[in-house]
Amino acid sequence: MTVRYFAYGSNLLFARLYARCSSIVHLGVGRLARHRLTFNKPGGDNSGKCGIEEVDSDEYVLGVMYQMDRHEKLVLDEIEGNGHGYVDRNVQVQTKRGTMNCFTYYPTVFNAELRPYDWYKAFVLEGARENSFPVHYLEMIAAVESMLDPHHQRRLSNYAIIEDRKADY
Repeated sequence: MTVRYFAYGSNLLFARLYARCSSIVHLGVGRLARHRLTFNKPGGDNSGKCGIEEVDSDEYVLGVMYQMDRHEKLVLDEIEGNGHGYVDRNVQVQTKRGTMNCFTYYPTVFNAELRPYDWYKAFVLEGARENSFPVHYLEMIAAVESMLDPHHQRRLSNYAIIEDRKADY
């Protein structure tokens, strides 16, 4: 049995999510209406991670719908901290072919003072580029202030994932 997942943060990058859940199948890009992308969900590494929040406006979050084996959702739940900073919810995602029901993660805690690490923001930006998001959306992500990860090896290993993906093209 499979489930559909709407990714909007670092899991936009196929290589990032595939390393976590090898059963994923890319279903396409979608739009979650009346939501805003944020980078203020506290991560376990003292940095900001992506989150979404509902808004009463025409704003939207772009993301990628993936299909995965149900058992791998449990793996992703643990990695993402479902129940510990995020909670999964079903959402209706607008696509070119109509509306698709998916689950996604909503943050349960926020800290507006946090900034993402540079490598984390690069995952989000490269994933958006990989999925041909519009220029204005790429510019919005690029404009997010980030910080250098003080753990040099973690920074290098995460940038290596991005570079490996680029080498495949």
